[in-house]
Amino acid sequence: MEGGSSKNFAATKTPDLEVLRKQLEEKSAKIEELKKQIEETKHLLENKKKKAPNQDQKEAFKKLCEKYNGMREEYNALFAKKSRKQETNDPI
Repeated sequence: MEGGSSKNFAATKTPDLEVLRKQLEEKSAKIEELKKQIEETKHLLENKKKKAPNQDQKEAFKKLCEKYNGMREEYNALFAKKSRKQETNDPI
C-alpha cells in the first residue's frame, strides 16, 4: 500500500512541479530579455557619449570658420585699400 500512496503523492506533486518549472522558465526568459535590454541601452549611451564631443567639436569648428572668414574679409578690405592707395601714389 505504501507503494501505491507514494505514486499518488508523486502524481499530485508533478503538476505543481510543472507549474513551478514553467514559472522558472518564464522568469529566466524575462531575465535574459532584461539583460539584452540593459546591454542595448548601455551601447546607446556609450554611442551618445561618443557623439556629444563631436557636436562640441562641430560647434567649435563652425566658430573658428566664422572667425577666419571675418579676419579674411578684414584682411582683404585692408589689402584692397592699401593697393588702391599705392596705385594712386605710384603712377605708372
